[in-house]
Amino acid sequence: MTVFVELQCEQFEVPVGGEAIVRLADGHPHSIDVDRDWVTIWDEGGDASVEVISSGDKRVDDALMLASVWLHRMGAEADALLLNRTVESLEPAIGYLAAQDRVFRTFYAGFAGHDLPPHEGETIVACFRAGGTAGRLNEAARAERTFPELNAAPFDTETAHTAFSRALGNVS
Repeated sequence: MTVFVELQCEQFEVPVGGEAIVRLADGHPHSIDVDRDWVTIWDEGGDASVEVISSGDKRVDDALMLASVWLHRMGAEADALLLNRTVESLEPAIGYLAAQDRVFRTFYAGFAGHDLPPHEGETIVACFRAGGTAGRLNEAARAERTFPELNAAPFDTETAHTAFSRALGNVS
């Protein structure tokens, strides 16, 4: 599919299975015309940004979604929401993929008991702590056999190991 941003005269090719994230400024008129393989976005503000994500780029999204779901199921809803809010807050400055990667890697460092990366702001430190919380909750679930349907603690499953490894770039 092709995404064309009018007034900026920019064209973006979205691969099969991919997505396009389009950011438009508030307060300016916009319109979207959709044809079979072509999307035209009329941005009168002239400052639209488009980020194309291939299906392979979704590996971090998958891992963060899994982490958020299990945090919710284990009673740490605030930590799950924090991960999503942090991605949203970082996205305008560094883009969606980079924001997801930064949040996941920080979460995982806390989960795995690694050191906190230096020079991080308060929100990123909170993501590190959310990872630590996930690790502790996983240990408790393992000890108490809280999820008998899994035959394991949530983050001990093959699904979680694969998702986390893919997000870290250890598996393709």
